[in-house]
This record gives sequence, structure tokens and C-alpha cells, in this order.
Amino acid sequence: MNIDKNIFWIAPLVIMGIGLLPMPYGYYNLSRIVVSVCAIYFAVNLFKKKDIVFVWIFGFIAILYNPIIPIHLNEKEIWTIVNIVTGLIFFSKKSSI
Repeated sequence: MNIDKNIFWIAPLVIMGIGLLPMPYGYYNLSRIVVSVCAIYFAVNLFKKKDIVFVWIFGFIAILYNPIIPIHLNEKEIWTIVNIVTGLIFFSKKSSI
């Protein structure tokens, strides 16, 4: 794996892991940007490999975390579960990029 590509699965894991701690609201805006950009990167690369199911999954992740029209789940506990599942998805497809 190329070190440059690793940032696209490592960055969302790190930023979502830090987000499990109590952080100011601005941090969550930054995390939305990072996760959305990385999800789009995964979707594009998986599209090239014709892994359409995960193109849709990463497309959904990009929409869920988008910083332009934020989706508010209103409970930190719900976001914690969503972040863990999202992190597992990124980690499981790290070798696909």
C-alpha cells in the first residue's frame, strides 16, 4: 500500500476516535469534512473497481457526514455507534483503495 493512500482510511478512524471524547462543536465540523472527503475518495476508487455495493455505502457515509447540510442525530450515543460502524467499514475496505 502507498503511504499517501493510507491517510484516507487512517484519518477518519483517528478523527472519529478523538470525537468519542467530549469536544467543542467546531471539532465535529472538522470531522464531518474529513470523513466526507475520505468516503468520497473510497467511493471513487471502489467505483473504478466495480464494487458497486460499497460505492453506495461510502456514498451514504459521505452524505451522512457532509458538512454543508449536516444531519443531526441529536444524541452523542447514537453518533458513537454510527462512528464505530463507519470506522469498521473504512477499516474493512482499506485494502481496496
